[in-house]
Amino acid sequence: MWWLLVATTVAIGVRASNSNGAEDPLVVHTNKGRVQGITLQAATGKLVDAWLGIPYAQKPIGNLRFRHPRPIDKWTHILNATRPPNTCVQIIDTVFGDFPGATMWNPNTQISEDCLYLNVVVPKPRPTKAAVMLWIFGGGFYSGSATLEVYDHKTLVSEENIILVSMQYRVASLGFLYFDSPEAPGNAGLYDQLMALQWIHDNIHYFGGNPHNVTLFGESAGAVSVSLHLLSPLSRNLFSQAIMQSGSAVAPWAIISRQESTIRGLRLAEAVNCPHSKSDIPAVIECLRKVNASDLVANEWGTLGICEFPFVPIVDGTFVDDIPQRSLSSRNFKKTNILMGSNTEEGYYFIIYYLTELFRKEENVYVNREEFLQAVRELNPYVNNVARQAIVFEYTDWQNPDDPIKNRDALDKMVGDYQFTCNVNEFAHTYAESGNNVYMYLFTHRSVNNPWPSWTGVMHGDEINYIFGEPLDPAKNYQPQEIELSKRMMNFWANFAKTGNPNLQSDNTWTTTYWPLHTAFGREYITLDVNASATGGRGPRVKQCAFWKKYLPQLISSTGIHFLYLFMLTKILKIDMWNSIFIYLVTYKGNRVGTKLGIKLTRCC
Repeated sequence: MWWLLVATTVAIGVRASNSNGAEDPLVVHTNKGRVQGITLQAATGKLVDAWLGIPYAQKPIGNLRFRHPRPIDKWTHILNATRPPNTCVQIIDTVFGDFPGATMWNPNTQISEDCLYLNVVVPKPRPTKAAVMLWIFGGGFYSGSATLEVYDHKTLVSEENIILVSMQYRVASLGFLYFDSPEAPGNAGLYDQLMALQWIHDNIHYFGGNPHNVTLFGESAGAVSVSLHLLSPLSRNLFSQAIMQSGSAVAPWAIISRQESTIRGLRLAEAVNCPHSKSDIPAVIECLRKVNASDLVANEWGTLGICEFPFVPIVDGTFVDDIPQRSLSSRNFKKTNILMGSNTEEGYYFIIYYLTELFRKEENVYVNREEFLQAVRELNPYVNNVARQAIVFEYTDWQNPDDPIKNRDALDKMVGDYQFTCNVNEFAHTYAESGNNVYMYLFTHRSVNNPWPSWTGVMHGDEINYIFGEPLDPAKNYQPQEIELSKRMMNFWANFAKTGNPNLQSDNTWTTTYWPLHTAFGREYITLDVNASATGGRGPRVKQCAFWKKYLPQLISSTGIHFLYLFMLTKILKIDMWNSIFIYLVTYKGNRVGTKLGIKLTRCC
């Protein structure tokens, strides 16, 4: 565990100096009280100071379950911040047993509702006004932890001389249950992040950080969170710039309607034998507060589509004050520099879990034509037949439609484009159109020690190891060129945090590899690979993204507009099952129909 690599001799030296009466440099005075830190050693041998498990909010237990976080009270003693915090309650992935490619994402600290803590890792010697990076972990808003080995903070901090902060935030129903009530207002997990961000603003200078130079960065649901902070009027002024890896707020799985969230909450209540009538929400909440937290998260999953997560953010009118697409189109967002991108095989990780019989975790997987067509149906259940045939047409290699390898890879691209890549592209393009500096990447390197079968390529999340410097650990057996790639990526990310430009070092020198600005016209991006080459032109995946973002919505709208009258009728009659009638309109930008009626029509994917 990364927090256990302690420099013992340094720790002994600190204790000795304390016995001589000198003030312990690892005791920091925050605005809530004193915290005792610890000195740790990175795999490279370099030292950092760390404060692990600093509370930033009251324990969200008892009557505070489901509610927005409350400020923590002051303490008078020296708080021990030398052990990593609890992981917020979530389900454990057991699908593939002890396979390391899956278990690496499972919690590695005690699971508890008492989990609202953060970590601060600082380089030695202690800097002054150092750039601060706040990591927001991913996990579909139903899982994840800031303490995972893959997020080991020490190497990035010690190599790039930045301060790294990470926080635990509530996930699943405990973080996102919504019942249109102060007792269950929704988006509690996002408000956890906001409170941690406020803590950084108020306290990071005590640790040598610059509160006016804070960069948010996150992956997947963490990237969605970062983009929501860019859109939110509540958090825009608490950070400087943002990095989003494989996710943005316009992803189809990022937001669900308040109506859908309420329905899912009532289904959860029924599953755990609580009252589940919409007419008596107080009784529902009162009962759900008494249910064992592990039982809650274990009963959230019903019949959901691929990348469809049970409890996710909603448009609550305060933190998320509008539909993300509308916020982007109206330029209602923080004007700043952003860096974002995706990986070449974003879809496989989710397909392996969703189509488990077809995509077995084996080295050789082939998909014949019949299996391909059936998979398209299963992966796109909410569209009509015309739209489904269009998807088949777009992702078929018509020179050889029966090629089992191309059919397999096409399914990855179909899921990856729709769920991840195209939404990253859309967010970046809108920011560039507005005159902001945008830097875009495509991560294309597959690690030699990747535990997944070779056909999975460069999967969702594979870039994280390189951002946090894992290849620099001799025990991990990375190749020399992979070590150099990791150094280059850490430097790009840290440069961006320090200067707002990945090419510009803090000493005003420039990197040897140039990362071009992503413009609305050129759509330039850099390829992050061991070859260190920069790729220009339009992209990535610009043609396929035009299919998802332009052609298919128009096709669905033109083939489904005759349902408008029935939709309005179900709205007037308040029929709860309108969702099932118009589900294929809900999935895409046929959403414009609902938007004009003042309804958020989004199906979480």
